[in-house]
Amino acid sequence: MTAFDDSPHASPELTRRVSVMTGKSLAPLALRWPDSANWLWRSEELSPQLFKLARRSPTTDPFWRGLQRLFGFDRWQSAEALTQLPGMLPPRLPLAPLPMTYLGRLQGAPLWSLPWRRAEPPPMGVALAQHLGHQLGILHHEALPGFGHPAGDVAPLSRWPERARRFLEHHPQRDWVGGAPIFPVPTRAVWSLPDLRSDQFLAGATDWLWSDWEALVWAPLEFDLCLLELILATTGQRDAFVTAYRRYQPLPALGAYRAGMRVLALALSLHGEDGKNWVYAHPHWLKD
Repeated sequence: MTAFDDSPHASPELTRRVSVMTGKSLAPLALRWPDSANWLWRSEELSPQLFKLARRSPTTDPFWRGLQRLFGFDRWQSAEALTQLPGMLPPRLPLAPLPMTYLGRLQGAPLWSLPWRRAEPPPMGVALAQHLGHQLGILHHEALPGFGHPAGDVAPLSRWPERARRFLEHHPQRDWVGGAPIFPVPTRAVWSLPDLRSDQFLAGATDWLWSDWEALVWAPLEFDLCLLELILATTGQRDAFVTAYRRYQPLPALGAYRAGMRVLALALSLHGEDGKNWVYAHPHWLKD
């Protein structure tokens, strides 16, 4: 995904309608990405809130369509249940998720609110890599019942190889694959954020926060670590992540899983349609 210069805002008419629905005076915020999942507004009041109206759905976006087909999750259909996820996560995460409140629907699109925080997305660097090492170390410590979503269907890990192969076989860009990747049965299921990026967190003066966790699913441990590997850019970041992660458990061997999981990253459009060569050539930072 790449940022774009001519960042659109919600239209004045859409802003007016959301303002009427919420009873708040709203200022639209520029979208960071061309495929941003939500329209965004900041309320103009003493204690402002962030409002998010769903903009992309499984019918219009390859990532959300992939999440539905691979994990059985559609945030449009689980808009209210989605807000319960922070309460299901382990306590005392170093990157605490911001609570989200479901407000209703505008022409079928779900609308949520979150508390506004005066903070900025951190760059992907050693500090964030260390935080992510602690975060994933805690999230991966307890095994979950299977892969899927707590608000939808959950399947046993023994069905993961079949689900992953079927997902690729029916993918509209299945020619990307260039072969049949191997999908061994994973070791356990964990909390996973497939669209993990540095801009989904906020670095404040005293704490760091998890601001965008809507795509959380239950996924194979090896899936989550192979996707994390793709956002590490330097040996310093790798070392910071690994040192922090190993405080909670050892890293599993990823060699048998990496090729298949990187194909899934491409099929989910996590790194754009032009990312094939880059994804396949990315260093094996978490090598066995």
